[in-house]
Amino acid sequence: MNLADPMTDTEPEDTSPRAARLPSAERHAQILDAAMEEFAGRGFAGARMAAVATRAGVTKGLLYHYFPGGKTDLFEAVVTACVEPVLTEARQVAGSFKGSARALLQALIELGYARLEAAPPREQVLMKLLLTEADRFPELARFYRDRVLQPALRLTDSVLEAGVESGEFRVEAVRQPGLAHVLLAPILMGSIWRMMLEARDAPDLPAMREAHLHLALRALEC
Repeated sequence: MNLADPMTDTEPEDTSPRAARLPSAERHAQILDAAMEEFAGRGFAGARMAAVATRAGVTKGLLYHYFPGGKTDLFEAVVTACVEPVLTEARQVAGSFKGSARALLQALIELGYARLEAAPPREQVLMKLLLTEADRFPELARFYRDRVLQPALRLTDSVLEAGVESGEFRVEAVRQPGLAHVLLAPILMGSIWRMMLEARDAPDLPAMREAHLHLALRALEC
């Protein structure tokens, strides 16, 4: 399915004078901010490239120059901008960590909860869009799998294997199929519950984190 808006989109293109020329990186960030607002306000199906261009103060032609695949490319870029910083930070933590595998696994789980607590409402909206629109637009589900889930699973698996090699984790526990998914699942569910529930009914994330760490580390340790 081609999710890109056609170039003949019926919405009128903004022809007002453009803002001063910006460096490419700044313009790109400006477009992503505008796209975030458009997706948050209208959902994936309702979002329009012409509306994003108007919000960003650029022509629709320039928008397609940056994102030739149209709306799908743009949505993927917005999600990447949200998740890539935490994935990059997690890789950096793992790459420079000097302690035990146990301590590293704890640090990465704590990082996941910290990011969850700090996530602005717009990022929560994007996650909600991924959850609700993935069945209608399988491209979005594949993107999430390839760019978000799989890198997180690979990093988790590498830490678990390091724990086996160092004698900290039991091999029969680490080699249990689906273990990395199980270790990541509480953080994802915390995100979903925060989207579904009022603030007073949402889970206590610090308490969830402590319970998560206690159960995971007790189950893994020799």
